[in-house]
Order: sequence, then C-alpha cells, then structure tokens
Amino acid sequence: MVRHRNGYETLGKIQMKYILATFLIVCSSVSAENYTLGNLTIKDAFAYPTNGKSGAGYFVIQNQGPEDTLIKVVGDYPRVMVHESIMENGVMSMKHRMKVKVPAGEAFEFKPGAHHVMFMGLIDDWNVDDEIAVTLKFETAGSLDIKFVVIPRP
Repeated sequence: MVRHRNGYETLGKIQMKYILATFLIVCSSVSAENYTLGNLTIKDAFAYPTNGKSGAGYFVIQNQGPEDTLIKVVGDYPRVMVHESIMENGVMSMKHRMKVKVPAGEAFEFKPGAHHVMFMGLIDDWNVDDEIAVTLKFETAGSLDIKFVVIPRP
C-alpha cells in the first residue's frame, strides 16, 4: 500500500485499483475458448445472466478469407434468432436478421446495442459460469458448435 504524507491512499488510486481488478476479472472470464472453422475464428463468446424469458449472446467473427455469411444459429431453446438493435426516431427496436455477411479479411462483432443472438422462451435462468451451446451455420464454411460463457454484468 502506498501511503501519502497524511497516511492514506488517495481515493483516485483506490478507485483505479478496483477498476483495474474488475477489468481483469471480466477479461479473463470473456477470454473463453476460440473456435475455428476454415478461415473463420469465433472469439469472446459470452452472455449475461438472465432472470426472465429471454437472453442474448455476443461474440466476434474474425474472417481471414473471402466473404462468408452467417445464415442461422441453432440451439436447444424454443426460439433462437439473430437480431440487430436499431435506433429509429428516438426509439430502440430489434430487427430480425435472416443473414449476416462477414466481410473478407475483417471482423464482425455481435455486441450489446447492435447485432446479437436472441434466445426467447427460456424456462431456466442463466447464471454466471453457465455455458450456452449453439451451432453457427455459415453459407460457405459450414457449421460450428460454440458455447457462450455467462459472465457477470459490468
């Protein structure tokens, strides 16, 4: 512990330590397994705990090859769909997306407030450290099984 002339750490340093510790915990829990299918790598697949009938999953698709398209997400849940959150006339809404193009040589991020995998009709809550299994189906690369790891909300 660093002490100042008055014998106490400054509030800023204490806050920075907690912020850094929280950041490291979140990063370590999001640094879940990477999944590879041909030229595609799926990274940082995570979800937040639920306490209702729906949840969402997020991840990054890194494409090292030609353009591909995510055409479906399948899971053992009543309804699994790809949605995009859109702000229209000051109102946030979700639009179902049948396909998501992943540009050649680029990354496409599914994140809160944007594209996400929507799970509807959930019966059980998701809790921290649960794993949510799905299959991503791509037009060219084929199918890939992944797991979203449930992490604490920031």
